[in-house]
Amino acid sequence: MEKSLGEIMHGLSEENIAREEELFENMPVFPRISRSKNLTMLLVHRVKSCTPVPKGCDILAEGLYVDENYTYRYLDYRHVFTEKPNRGNLSIRLRFVNENTLRVTMAEGFCVPENRTEMIGDMEETECSVTCSESEDQIVMTTGCMTAVIQKSPWNLSVKNRDGEVIYRQFGRDCHSFMPYEICPMGFLFDRNTKEQYACEAAWSDPYEEFYGLGENFTSVSRKGRLFDLWNTNSLGVNTERGYKYIPFYMSSRGYGIFYNTSRKIRCDLGATLSKASYTMVEGALLDYFLMTGDTIKDIIPAYHRLTGLPVVPPKWSFGIWMSKISYGTREEVERVAGQMRSSRLPCDVIHIDTDWFTENWVCDWKFDEKKFPKVEEMIEKLHQDGYKLSLWQLPYIERGKTSYEVYDEAAANGYFAGNPDGDLQFPHGLIDFTNPEAVHWYKEKLIKPLLRKGVDVIKVDFGESAPAFFKYAGADGRDMHNLYALLYNKAAYEAAKEELGEDKALIWARSAWAGSQKYPVHWGGDAGTDFGSLASSVKGCLNLSLSGIPFWSSDIGGFWFESSPELYIRWLEFGMFCSHARFHGFYSREPWDFGQQAVDVYRKYAGLRYRLIPYIYNQALAVREEDTLIHRPVFYDYPSDLNAAGLDTQYLFGKELMVIPVINEDNSVRIYLPWGQWTDFYDDTVEEGGKWMEQVVPLDKIPVYVKENAIIPIGPEMEYIGQKEDDRWEIHCYPTEGKGRFCSYEHGFTVEMDAVDDRVKIDCTRTDMNLTFVLHNIRPAGVQADGQDIDFRMDHKRTYIHMGNRMQDHDIHMVIEKGEQ
Repeated sequence: MEKSLGEIMHGLSEENIAREEELFENMPVFPRISRSKNLTMLLVHRVKSCTPVPKGCDILAEGLYVDENYTYRYLDYRHVFTEKPNRGNLSIRLRFVNENTLRVTMAEGFCVPENRTEMIGDMEETECSVTCSESEDQIVMTTGCMTAVIQKSPWNLSVKNRDGEVIYRQFGRDCHSFMPYEICPMGFLFDRNTKEQYACEAAWSDPYEEFYGLGENFTSVSRKGRLFDLWNTNSLGVNTERGYKYIPFYMSSRGYGIFYNTSRKIRCDLGATLSKASYTMVEGALLDYFLMTGDTIKDIIPAYHRLTGLPVVPPKWSFGIWMSKISYGTREEVERVAGQMRSSRLPCDVIHIDTDWFTENWVCDWKFDEKKFPKVEEMIEKLHQDGYKLSLWQLPYIERGKTSYEVYDEAAANGYFAGNPDGDLQFPHGLIDFTNPEAVHWYKEKLIKPLLRKGVDVIKVDFGESAPAFFKYAGADGRDMHNLYALLYNKAAYEAAKEELGEDKALIWARSAWAGSQKYPVHWGGDAGTDFGSLASSVKGCLNLSLSGIPFWSSDIGGFWFESSPELYIRWLEFGMFCSHARFHGFYSREPWDFGQQAVDVYRKYAGLRYRLIPYIYNQALAVREEDTLIHRPVFYDYPSDLNAAGLDTQYLFGKELMVIPVINEDNSVRIYLPWGQWTDFYDDTVEEGGKWMEQVVPLDKIPVYVKENAIIPIGPEMEYIGQKEDDRWEIHCYPTEGKGRFCSYEHGFTVEMDAVDDRVKIDCTRTDMNLTFVLHNIRPAGVQADGQDIDFRMDHKRTYIHMGNRMQDHDIHMVIEKGEQ
């Protein structure tokens, strides 16, 4: 029986909520010059001394105190700034982590503390040659790939790329405006009302500059002209400024990226307050950021990963389809859905049980209710025999329910919860303290691993966005813990899976994240609404998180909140099949048969296509590890010089070969931009010349997909779940125009290279045990030879099929396809 909204939103009743005067509003507050009062700035003013050290230098700077005051002017009060006669001391440490990355740290006084945070725990510095010179006016440090120039007085830091072009320059006192300090330059800002301190940094912004990153936030991919408060929260949707997965990392189209090594509340203002400058303020007494350079964004994201950790590729089966809702409540329901998927021949790999596998719905005690789920090991074994994996929901907030209290009492008695400094837990739910090693051990050994030993394959790591900053934690300042909590939570659950199941089988399904969470896949987009606006925002969120260094992502297909219409369900389904991961999930049923026969037909069509594309999808996932590239690629990622692509966030490249254009409105219309080159319609092989926009009205059962010129795409057999059939027979689809193409199978260890010229196409394939058929699109051969011998082929409409079978088991194959009349 379906639960009511009141039952589903357990915990919001009057008896389960804190008193009104104790309500905790999980939103940050920042001071703002020209809107606040009683602010004082301590700004880096001039260099007092410079000490060269290996890979950088240490600078002692004079700090200038500036007070903010008001003056009256014709019915208005205007801010004025008074420079104080006293001076402060600021220490600035500059270090090259590698030849393309400069670390800048600043603190008051005469030394800079170490700041080896959890986010950079895996960072490895590489050797690089740094040349440092000092003159009367400036200090210059260079690796040859990037150069840092420090102007001594007044202080300014600028960075040049390998070509000597200034790509980054700090913004200081504005001498061209009545308001010299709309934003705070490099230094510290003190709010005398709240007694809070902020470390600040500002940089000039070029009129043509674009910014990308800062996490999943579901608004536009272009971040320019906008303000972001990086503070994770339970967003309850995907259309507001709230976000589950903020990441303190952004990139500029001018060829640099900045990662702020902090988990405290942070504001990134990319031109909202002052259009000619970007501005960042971090709570606390330390500024610590890494500035990375690269020719394109393709260079900068790997530089970020070298600081915070390389992405981990989840198991191959996870790229199949996940079926879920909130929530399957009995063994009978689970087995009915699983059986109907198989009897209807609808592909699916994972069944997920959400909030209702406990005795009390939403009261998570990590134990199956024996009445609802009798003989649960038998159920899991049967699911496994039918080709399914099992996923389970849980959360880190432990409630002492009406009947389930053992876990809560044990955690409370042993000090595994964070709470107020006086020991009061304050809220009805205990918050597991993941800074406490004993609590982490208990969570992994007592709660998670026993489920994995029963046969559960993956844990859903839900919530994690609400850790109070005013709580006391065993191993961290509360101000550091709010955003960091997501990373530590992800890590604990992932490590439990890795330790119990092995690295090749480990994954989680997480909603919250922070910098470094790419090491603990997979993440999904949270509780989307059930309208086309939420579908469109989910596309943007997917691209934003990808640009923030987290490559594996899914949305709740169909939307989460309440009922979904058949039309929205179908459109979301089509988009979801072209994401790295695909989970159907929502408030009510998300099985296709509950949305009509057309939904079943479209599911069968596109789920079937997804499973045939698993060789391509999984290879693109492995390329994340081998090449440090992206799966969900904004168009400008591959076409950085194409001005039409800048900020384009209604379409994307799925892997490097497929251009996907989701239909994100109710009138079935799309605007499509194809960059320069030839693009082939994935369905009918129609060729379009790029460098243009198109508008189309698209039938409900179609999502536009175009194939890049000279693409090589492996396609496997039809399957109902991954592993159902031997993975040894592929079609290698080739789209030759003029030029070269290349495909490297990271899983099977062979390579296909293609070279198309006026009258022929050459294809070289290295030795492999795979049984391959080559499919050439829009090529009508006059003849085909392999290693000098004529071989058979067949034509089918615009496609040529060349079956090579096992010819490559013993040696490489070299094919030449002579073009006939087209």
